[in-house]
Amino acid sequence: MVRRPPWLTRRVLVMLVVALVVVLAGGATAATVRAGQAQDARAAAADAAADADADREAAELAAELADSEAQAQARADAAELASRWATVSADAQAQLTAADAVLAASAGQVADDGLRFALAQTMDAVRGQLEAAGDPEPDALTGAVAAMLAASATVTEAQSAWQADQDARAAQEAAEAAAQPALGGPPSTGAGPDCGGPGSYEPPKDDGSPVFYTSTPSQSGDGGNGRIPASQMSPLGWCQDSQGNQQWLRADATDALTRLNEAFRTEFGENIAVDLSYRSYDDQVQMRDYYGSLAAQPGTSNHGTGLAIDTWEWQAYAFGSARYDWLVANAPSYGWAAPDWAREGGSNPEYWHFEYVG
Repeated sequence: MVRRPPWLTRRVLVMLVVALVVVLAGGATAATVRAGQAQDARAAAADAAADADADREAAELAAELADSEAQAQARADAAELASRWATVSADAQAQLTAADAVLAASAGQVADDGLRFALAQTMDAVRGQLEAAGDPEPDALTGAVAAMLAASATVTEAQSAWQADQDARAAQEAAEAAAQPALGGPPSTGAGPDCGGPGSYEPPKDDGSPVFYTSTPSQSGDGGNGRIPASQMSPLGWCQDSQGNQQWLRADATDALTRLNEAFRTEFGENIAVDLSYRSYDDQVQMRDYYGSLAAQPGTSNHGTGLAIDTWEWQAYAFGSARYDWLVANAPSYGWAAPDWAREGGSNPEYWHFEYVG
């Protein structure tokens, strides 16, 4: 039999049992608390995961919605671009056709052809934009068309100015012609007394054909054939016809013929018998109407440039005559010559025709 220690009284034993129960109860309570906390943590984690899933789904839905809206906007933008391009390109084609007409109509009718070249460049720029239809840029095409329209308007204004100048010149020439004594009239009584001489002179012929005289240049010619201004010409100092019409040539041709005439006078004792020299465009038209193809096409005659003369059609100047042969041999030294076509055996023999060749 085990003996109880003297200190282990019943009271002490009860106290030890109570303490043990308290300890055991505390441990159980702690375990219960910890279990509850763990369960709470698991619940919170589950809630957080659910919230995360909800947020992710919401984000994905928002992204899908944004992508759909972007695609819809892109389609709308493309449709608007296509519509604008259709409108702008149709207008550009119409304006290009109009500009092409302006370019064609202004050929030779502007003072500065560089303006037409600039218009052609802007037209090429518009065509380049139209050819880039696979990557349309309505704003760029609109800008190119605006530049083309401005260039076209400039050419149109230049053409109008050119035409106004031509009309003014024509009016001035008409006024000058009306103010001058009338030429022509009755058949010519022949060369003036200082034209030719006793060794070559022939009486005038009245065969009923029209009489043509050397033209008097206007003060405002534009320099074209038959329209040379008087400022670029000078009359010969001899050979007015019997009605007082002077013989006009370009100034350098007059100087050369004057020197040739001095040598001719030394040889034959008389002046070269000049019948016709400068011929205006209007007079070229009249001669063409009368002589047909025997006369030069108006605007192409050497007489219209002030670089040709005709002697009187006298036998003293006929092919093989002393005067004709002397002129053929010596005139080139002074810049004058009988062209091959006008010589005997040429395509249009005219013994009276000589040209200044410089």
